[in-house]
Order: sequence, then structure tokens, then C-alpha cells
Amino acid sequence: MILYDIAHSIQAKLPWIWTAIEGVNSCLFALRAGNRLHHLQECCENGIRIATVSDTDALVAFFMRQPEENFKWFKPHKFDAETLKCLLKRRSFIIFIREDEGIITGYGFLRCFFNGKCFLGKMVDEAHQGKGISTALCATGMKIATTLGIRMFESINKENLGSMRSSQKACRVVIVDQLEDGDILIEDLPK
Repeated sequence: MILYDIAHSIQAKLPWIWTAIEGVNSCLFALRAGNRLHHLQECCENGIRIATVSDTDALVAFFMRQPEENFKWFKPHKFDAETLKCLLKRRSFIIFIREDEGIITGYGFLRCFFNGKCFLGKMVDEAHQGKGISTALCATGMKIATTLGIRMFESINKENLGSMRSSQKACRVVIVDQLEDGDILIEDLPK
């Protein structure tokens, strides 16, 4: 997928251009989504809610708790307070979290584009893996994407079987393309 490769190249090599593109995309996406952006909490269940800027410190703590192994295939953005606060304010970057007893145990996001597509990313706290949280995050992403009228995609490494299984439990998965480094681009569809 040529656009996918170009986007990653710009993000890595020309971050200032990427920031400008993200700003324009966010405005255009907000126009496309309109009022539906105000109803995303209705898509959440199973202890999941839409994150706000007030969750910044808790998100930083969540990422700091994770072992290095959890970041092997998960590098969508930086995990510092400044980056997370910026993402939480961006209308095209929808962050949702799972909490258990006030502690974040799951992190999901949709990076949305004005062309009607979005990419799902998800991470579950190491101590809470294998409990269906990743499946619930994927299902929430699918509900949000459906509410917004956009298509949802993921890139998952072939070796990341847990992530693929959770997506298959929550959605109907279609393989779109083989990407670099053993990643597979999939489209998630409602079951």
C-alpha cells in the first residue's frame, strides 16, 4: 500500500510536515464527522470510555508500567505527556481506555482520516492480558468507526497472534496486504 509507506516515511523523516498534515487532516475529519464526534461515549461498554486530557498522567503511567516487550509491535506515537496531551486534543485521534478499579488496563485509539478510513491501535496492560480486554477494545473501535461512517484497518505483525485473535473475535477480518517487517494490513468489518 503506497500511501501507507509514504505516510510512515514522512512521519519518520519530516516530522514538521507530518504535524502540518495531521492538523489539516484533523480539521477536515471533524467537518466530515460533524456531530457524530459528540456521541462516541455511547459506543463504549465493558469498562471502556473515551479518554480526555485529564487522563494524560494516567496514560503516561500506563505506558511506563509496560515492559519493553509490549512495544515490540506497538510504536504508533511517543508516550510522553506532551505527545499524549496533543493527541487527546486532536479530533482525528480518538483515544479510548479500559479501567479496572481506577487503573488503566487497556489503551485503544483510532487514527482517523478525512478520506473515510481509520487505523486501530490497541495495547493491554501486561498483568491484564488474556482477559478479553483487547477484544473489547477492538469491538469499541468497530462501533466508533461504524458510528462515524468510516472503514477501520489495522496493521498486525504475523507473530502477534494475540492481537490477531482479538480482532477476529470482535470483527470480521479481511487481509488486505502484506506489509514490510512481517506486518499484515487487515480491514475490520462488523460481524
